[in-house]
Amino acid sequence: MGVRFGSTTRYGLVDVDHDSPHNTPEGIQKLCWALETIGIARPIVIRSSWSGGHHIYCPLPQAVNTFGLAVALEQTFLAHGYPLAPGQLECFPNVKAYAKWWEGEFTEYNGHRLPLQPATGSCVVDPFDLDPMPQGENLAIFLGMWDNRQQHTDMEMLLEAISTAKAHRRKRQRMAKGKVAQWQADLEATIAEGWTGPHQTNHLLKEIACYGRVFRGLGGQELVDYIERTATNAPGFFQFSDHQADLNRRAHHWAISASHYYWPLGSLPLINHTNLSVNEYRAAEARERIKEAITKLGDAVGLSIRQLATKLAELAQCSIATLYRNRELWHPAGTAEATPEATPEATPTEQPVTAQTERVPATIEEMRALVRESLGILENSTVTGQGGENEVCSLKSLLQKNLKSGQREGGPGGREGFPQGKAVENSPGVGWLPRLDWKEGAVADVR
Repeated sequence: MGVRFGSTTRYGLVDVDHDSPHNTPEGIQKLCWALETIGIARPIVIRSSWSGGHHIYCPLPQAVNTFGLAVALEQTFLAHGYPLAPGQLECFPNVKAYAKWWEGEFTEYNGHRLPLQPATGSCVVDPFDLDPMPQGENLAIFLGMWDNRQQHTDMEMLLEAISTAKAHRRKRQRMAKGKVAQWQADLEATIAEGWTGPHQTNHLLKEIACYGRVFRGLGGQELVDYIERTATNAPGFFQFSDHQADLNRRAHHWAISASHYYWPLGSLPLINHTNLSVNEYRAAEARERIKEAITKLGDAVGLSIRQLATKLAELAQCSIATLYRNRELWHPAGTAEATPEATPEATPTEQPVTAQTERVPATIEEMRALVRESLGILENSTVTGQGGENEVCSLKSLLQKNLKSGQREGGPGGREGFPQGKAVENSPGVGWLPRLDWKEGAVADVR
């Protein structure tokens, strides 16, 4: 009885044939040491059959990508000088060729025999001398050892080795192929591997759309259907993708993007086509969702503007900022339908923040009274008797704080040598007062 691997696995197997140069206690030990360099410690060694070949089982505490483990095992043994060869040294899972399963092509991993089958000679052996262990054919003891050995595997080291091995494989393939062939091979490898974890949907849908556009020559609805069909059939989609509900919308998005940025292989690009950027597409898509939300919501009777915006943003799955960028679609004061029918009562008139009052010309006496009042607020003191065009008065000015100790006071804007008249004793500062005997008329007439 035998089995084959699926897209993920929780164990690996190394098959050492009976006539292999590695089928010695020393050879088995070297293979186990090589496995330990990628985190697989204390594997289980069993005799596969009466022929004398051996299997090295590598139990893992969690599932890993099958192809990734196959590449890691192959490159680990190659790095230690133990190349794989049929009938000599083989690994399960094996590094199989990629098949375009999304186009109806399939390849399977190699199958292997299950351990400890009755009357086959299979049993657990001591890894140091390859002698059968007591009750080595007991399946319960084997399963107990399996659970114990899982805990000795360093998964962090193994996952890092898998990632590194896959990167090295792609690099070697890229060096051996032309640019277009390698591009196609990379896309096929990515699609065949499918989802291996969360947060991969956008990347994989883009790769599927690119492959369908360039190497299948698809466009329009055919490309949308191809993206959906390929994604749902890909390994890990239903396990890891968080966008199963909106797959159709995302397929439309990537179909449009791929059609603008790529063209079928062997054809000429469209020189004069209008490029719709991803941001422009998303903006148009958001408008459509807002329109759908308005239809779903119906008459929003009794809702305030804020409540209406919150409800629409929730239904349209967009932000409040996006909603207000499209306010003409939903805002009562911003819809195109409401503007022509707006009544004068419904349209508020623009008013300044502060109401303008009518200005009345002031008389000379009123102006003099205002000046005297302002001087009183400044705590005006004695006026000097020098006369002149302007008289000097002392002010208890806040400008005193700007004077240094012992500095001559010159008043606001004053300086030494400026004719100010005699300063009043104990005055902290001086200022200028306008004459209060003003006369009406032009400046020349007053003179």
